[in-house]
Amino acid sequence: MKIRRLTWRAYRIPFRRMFVTSGGAEQVREGVILRLESDTGICGLGEIAPLRGGTARNVVHWLTHLPRRIEGIEVDDIPQASRRLEVRKELRAAIACGLDIAACDLLAKEAGVSVVELLGGCRRRLVPVNATIAEDTPALAAQSARRAVESGFRCVKLKVGMMGSLAAECELVGAVRDAIGADTLLRLDANQAWDRDTAIDYIGELERFGLEFVEQPVAAHDLDGLAEVHRTVGTLIAADESVSSRATAQAIVEMGAASLLVIKPMIVGGLRPAMEIIDLALSCELEPVITTTIDSGVGIAAALHLAASFEGKRACGLATAELLECDLTSATPQPHDGWMACPDGAGLGVEIDEVKAAAYLERA
Repeated sequence: MKIRRLTWRAYRIPFRRMFVTSGGAEQVREGVILRLESDTGICGLGEIAPLRGGTARNVVHWLTHLPRRIEGIEVDDIPQASRRLEVRKELRAAIACGLDIAACDLLAKEAGVSVVELLGGCRRRLVPVNATIAEDTPALAAQSARRAVESGFRCVKLKVGMMGSLAAECELVGAVRDAIGADTLLRLDANQAWDRDTAIDYIGELERFGLEFVEQPVAAHDLDGLAEVHRTVGTLIAADESVSSRATAQAIVEMGAASLLVIKPMIVGGLRPAMEIIDLALSCELEPVITTTIDSGVGIAAALHLAASFEGKRACGLATAELLECDLTSATPQPHDGWMACPDGAGLGVEIDEVKAAAYLERA
């Protein structure tokens, strides 16, 4: 099966509330929806939503180089074409992810199966998911966390590292713990906020609030620091931004730098590259956790199919649609009592809803 046409449409979607992390505050999410059409007339959807330096304009600039490389080639040759783009690593991975999602959607539709079946089979149709809290005041964070628990979430992920002092971080985490009670899991995501000594000191103090684990306390490139934090503190440590490829995941495993690997398809270059990292993690008895990069319904559905492809007990970061004003798609999977059900139709199980997406997505 060959590619007849590649097209794209940029989107710009405001967050419902300011999204605050140690990297700064965001008001809007930008990205691009891809559409791959095969010579058999089947279409697959993909999404490109890089986290850094990836405005929709930047993405579209590089996409203009792709049709002559993509159109006319076999669907299975798409990954090779995207790897040849001479663009910054993070953006190249996001473009590769969008193409891989679209290719998987197309191939699964052609075969009449869901994407998770294409990836090797469904191991759990219901995936546990966490709520994500990204507020920089204890009162607002507690309010959001309380609302999440009332909605049925059993696990809350709180963004930290932006409060400026240990006392302020403790006040933030303490307020959220009080709001969710003792029975709800609480994990922290520092998004590379600290150096290794600060991370050890802060986590040592924050452990009293009962933490499931802490994500990426130090810079992504500082695997020595991550390993030292992992060895020193009592709380489990998860590698997040450090997991950008199978090679980086292998290095984390060999250094004993984390107990969990947080895997984002948009960061590692797609669903099939992510599967390789999941297999590595499971073979080394590390726990994989799948999260979105705050994507539209296309990226959410793709990540959900990925999470359903393996057995796991940790909640995944897939319940992110409500953070944005619009998810762009019909039948976008929604959380119910802390679980999300993997679509069982052909392909991803979602399509663009032109009516609700009209204010956010370029016209076709």
